[in-house]
Amino acid sequence: MEIKIKTNISSEFKETSIIINTPQITEEMQNLIQYISNINTMPNQIVANKNNQIYVIDLKEVICFFSKDKHNYVRTIEGNYQIKYKLYELEELLKPKDFIRISNSCIIPIQQVKCFDTSVLGTVLVKLKDNTQETVSKRNVAKIMKLLKQRGNLK
Repeated sequence: MEIKIKTNISSEFKETSIIINTPQITEEMQNLIQYISNINTMPNQIVANKNNQIYVIDLKEVICFFSKDKHNYVRTIEGNYQIKYKLYELEELLKPKDFIRISNSCIIPIQQVKCFDTSVLGTVLVKLKDNTQETVSKRNVAKIMKLLKQRGNLK
């Protein structure tokens, strides 16, 4: 799908508006509309706690979100912090171009990926920039491979 973008910048405008002209509503178009609609609701920070102290963590500092022992956490360079969000709630809130669910218990920011290791047949390991690694669940391998094809030269 080719999208042409035109911008009109003028002090006459009192607010920003987006107009979409399309011959038909496709799934891609619905996804674009949904993404644009959600831009203002996407957070830049998340509230977490550790040792009875509340922290506000910038999403740029997140290494991963994970579940362990019926609790959900965010991992940063400084350590793990408990969060109140369920992973499916985070998946809905976070920008899909920036974060990806790799298993039932883990969501990672794409910017924290050092590499994807596909050396073991049928398994994909994600090596993160903090030198930890997470396993991609078998049901998410196809989604990861699609992401890699879209972003790179994989065939």
